[in-house]
Amino acid sequence: MPGQVVVCTNLLPIGTYLCVLGLFHAIGRPLLTTGVRDYLALALALAGLMVTGPIDYILHSRMLPDFLVHSHLFGFGLYLLLVAAFLPRSHERLIIYNCTESSVVAAMRAVFDRSSLKHQEVPGGWILPDRGVSLELDSFPALKNSSVYFRGIRDRELFIQIHDDLIELLSATRSGWSLTGLCMAAAGGLVLAFPVWELARDPQNIVALIRQVLQTW
Repeated sequence: MPGQVVVCTNLLPIGTYLCVLGLFHAIGRPLLTTGVRDYLALALALAGLMVTGPIDYILHSRMLPDFLVHSHLFGFGLYLLLVAAFLPRSHERLIIYNCTESSVVAAMRAVFDRSSLKHQEVPGGWILPDRGVSLELDSFPALKNSSVYFRGIRDRELFIQIHDDLIELLSATRSGWSLTGLCMAAAGGLVLAFPVWELARDPQNIVALIRQVLQTW
């Protein structure tokens, strides 16, 4: 596979992911999403590996058997391996961007109070004995991100209820512009710059290379 097509295919989704995620952090407004959505976004960012095909541009052919080096399934297998490594610990997980741990704790207490949910606050989370569920709170202070993990009996109704209440309670808060988010968005822009420049520099050659790649498949 020609090197230009490989670079463009891999960098475009990764650069887009970094730009979007960086802008989300930069604006400073809380954004709540589920673990499944966050995982799918990361999987899309790595999607370029699925169509990479042969990897003889990465490893010397003597390092691997010929059937692997020239296999169109190797890139897809590498993609599946990386995606599997990032599998979420729980499908019932809420991720709150641009929100400190203390703000999430206060919002969760308000959710419990308005819903009259019997709960016990413990270090690192809460226990809801009547629902057979425990909630674990994890945070990443550098980006002001927090995650709430649901453990125990699968309770979709409770998950949706807390999801909707948190969106309402956190919608009016704002953490201010994030320098880290701006740097992340800028890094994504730099990653996108090369494939965009490559495409704009010689579009006819790129089209010819893409046709050549499709013919090899």
